[in-house]
Amino acid sequence: MPKYELMYILSSAVSDNDAPQINSEVDKFIKDEGGTILTSELLGKKKLAYPIKKTRNGFYILQTFNFDSPKLAALDNKLRSLDSIIRYLVVNVEELERRKAKDAAYKEKMKPLRRPKPEVKPAGPEIKLTETELEQKIAKALGSEDLTK
Repeated sequence: MPKYELMYILSSAVSDNDAPQINSEVDKFIKDEGGTILTSELLGKKKLAYPIKKTRNGFYILQTFNFDSPKLAALDNKLRSLDSIIRYLVVNVEELERRKAKDAAYKEKMKPLRRPKPEVKPAGPEIKLTETELEQKIAKALGSEDLTK
């Protein structure tokens, strides 16, 4: 059975005392469908980034469980039917880890293709001039013409 992670947010209309009851209802549904609950965390009430269904605060619950993939649609329907849940997300943890490993291997493969920038070396030894010497060299390079006229 694949390992899944479920996070859902309860509406602020649900009291803090009712959150464990809704959590146990979701737990019971998962167990009835043949899944096993690994962990269940009540994360508490937090402010939402934006209002969802006229709700500014939500009660977060995180669960990890083993569940058969074909029965995932039934879990989805159950979560949609509960009015107290305003948002939820189910993630296949094993698939996520596989993708992370694949991405890391691809990044390692791409590293040799990146060439380091070549170091810029000075053309010659550094020459130090005074202001008058510099003005004389500029005048010589431009010719003896006075360009200010």
